[in-house]
Amino acid sequence: MTEWQNSIRRASATDAVVVTAILAEAFMRDPVSGWVFPDDDHRARVHRAFFAPFVAFALRTGEVHIAGDGLGATLWLPTGEGHDAEDGDEFDEMEAAIGAEAMKRFAVLDQMMSARHPGEPHLYLPFIGVHPDHHGKGVGSALLRNKLAELDQAGTAAYLEASSPRNAALYERLGFRRRPVTLDLPEGPSLYPMWRDPA
Repeated sequence: MTEWQNSIRRASATDAVVVTAILAEAFMRDPVSGWVFPDDDHRARVHRAFFAPFVAFALRTGEVHIAGDGLGATLWLPTGEGHDAEDGDEFDEMEAAIGAEAMKRFAVLDQMMSARHPGEPHLYLPFIGVHPDHHGKGVGSALLRNKLAELDQAGTAAYLEASSPRNAALYERLGFRRRPVTLDLPEGPSLYPMWRDPA
């Protein structure tokens, strides 16, 4: 076991900047993020401003976990949260930060996800990200296994939307199963809703 695997921990408000930076870098080349922010330069400028309110919201209402010294992070939200996030104070300045066009695109994405979000009790994983410098080292799997073990003990299900078939395959190795529907963005990529019953 490598040193960082022993240092997966629950993040606090003092970690918000680091977690935001991890997610902004991790999703810079993500197909869904590329659909919300089709211009590469614009995405690079506003990505941190986009992720910051989600991190703040998860710190306030759910759980944020971080691996090592900024290698990767997860945001977990309880059932019923996450798709009403725009009602939180954290999101008041989002449109000003990312621009009206990106906000419109994000609203389409959010509406699609909300419409298909399961009603059964679960913990929701809206974001898991690994800094690009640490891809392929098992950081994401370790972060997931750490929390999934807790969920198994508690008898709690988990839900997420994978943003690519490659990511979906990773989640399947950890016990998630694709739901019989995809979320197909207009002239864009698909998301793959996935559910995991406790082991």
